[in-house]
Amino acid sequence: MRNLKTIEGKVKAILEKDEEARNDDMLLYLKVCNTCLKDTGAMPFAEVMLQYRYLGLPSIESVGRTRRKLQAEFPELMGSSRVQKLRAAGEKAYWKYAKE
Repeated sequence: MRNLKTIEGKVKAILEKDEEARNDDMLLYLKVCNTCLKDTGAMPFAEVMLQYRYLGLPSIESVGRTRRKLQAEFPELMGSSRVQKLRAAGEKAYWKYAKE
């Protein structure tokens, strides 16, 4: 639980400062990783993905879930209206897929 609170603090700080990160989970993940381990973005992608636990990086799922939680709690941290519409459409498509 403490680790999730640490991730939440980092994600919230990034969302407050960076409007682009509000719209793009991969950019958000990169910025969170760079706050956890300097120059993560300069490392080979495969190394980061395969060794994220050893490197002390959060999972991409945790960052995405945390972003969704924070944006639900703090509407001012939500993405652009275009991205909100795309995410809503994606959610509807997923629910349809999940019911099949």
